[in-house]
Amino acid sequence: MTVRKFMDVSTGHLTRDDVELLQAGALPIEVLAYEYGWIISTAGLMGIDGVEENAAKLSASGLSGTFIEVARAAGARDCWILRFDADADLDLELPIGGYGLDVEDASHPG
Repeated sequence: MTVRKFMDVSTGHLTRDDVELLQAGALPIEVLAYEYGWIISTAGLMGIDGVEENAAKLSASGLSGTFIEVARAAGARDCWILRFDADADLDLELPIGGYGLDVEDASHPG
C-alpha cells in the first residue's frame, strides 16, 4: 500500500482571480472542485526536476504569485495534493490572498 501526504489550507490563501481561474478550468495543473474548495495536484512541484518550468506554466496561466508560492510550499513539503478548503486553517507561514476572509485580497486593492 502506498500512502502519500497532502497539505490542507484555507481558501483564504487564494485571491479572487485564482478562484475564477480554478472555476473556469483549463489550467496546467490537475484541479478537482468540491463543495468547500479545490483539490490541486502538486506532484509537478515536488523535487527539483521541472519545478521551475511547472511554476512558470502556472504563472503564465494567470494564477497569482500567492497561489504559486503556496503550491510550491506543498511540493517542498513532499505533499502530492494541496487542498484549499473553506473550513481549514490559515497557515501563517504562507501568503494570504484574502478569498472568503474579511480582508481585501492583494489582487483587488481598495
